Amino acid sequence: MKKFLLLAPLLILLQGCGATMTSYEPSFDNVQRLKQNPALQPVSQAQVTAASGQGWLMVRANPISSPAGSIPAHVQAALTQELSLAGLLNQSAPRRLDVLLVKSELTAGVGSGHGTLAARFTVVKNDAVVYDATKEVTSVWSSSFFGPIAVLNATNAYNPLVRDLLKALYSDPLFIQALK
Repeated sequence: MKKFLLLAPLLILLQGCGATMTSYEPSFDNVQRLKQNPALQPVSQAQVTAASGQGWLMVRANPISSPAGSIPAHVQAALTQELSLAGLLNQSAPRRLDVLLVKSELTAGVGSGHGTLAARFTVVKNDAVVYDATKEVTSVWSSSFFGPIAVLNATNAYNPLVRDLLKALYSDPLFIQALK
């Protein structure tokens, strides 16, 4: 029992506590990347779902939450904001964008943290698939031995992963072609 009482404070320091990431701020570069193609046609919606086990994030046994309510809703809000700012959302458009999060991971080691975000993007036009591709991005950042700092650093690394994932999508010539 005494050993547990001695180890308890150390375990608390290593673990940290749950955190909420900040809302996604649209990327000017991402929006401009879309706007540089004036012939693009809008999508009616962008619907994001998650594969089994990918709809939530944990870092050092701490839940990471989104102000949007869930991780898929967070990515959907980011995608919707950027498409809207680029003038590419119109509810009566014949195309829709379906997104399946296939990998959403954050780890916070003692020296460095690692993150991976991958999604399958499908553009459907009049019930026919015109684009289907999976994009994956990774990131590495400085982490800490101290749990609360490590968890915060990991939480702050998620929005840049989302930005990079959307940039990878918008940079794909086949995706651009599917919106023409």
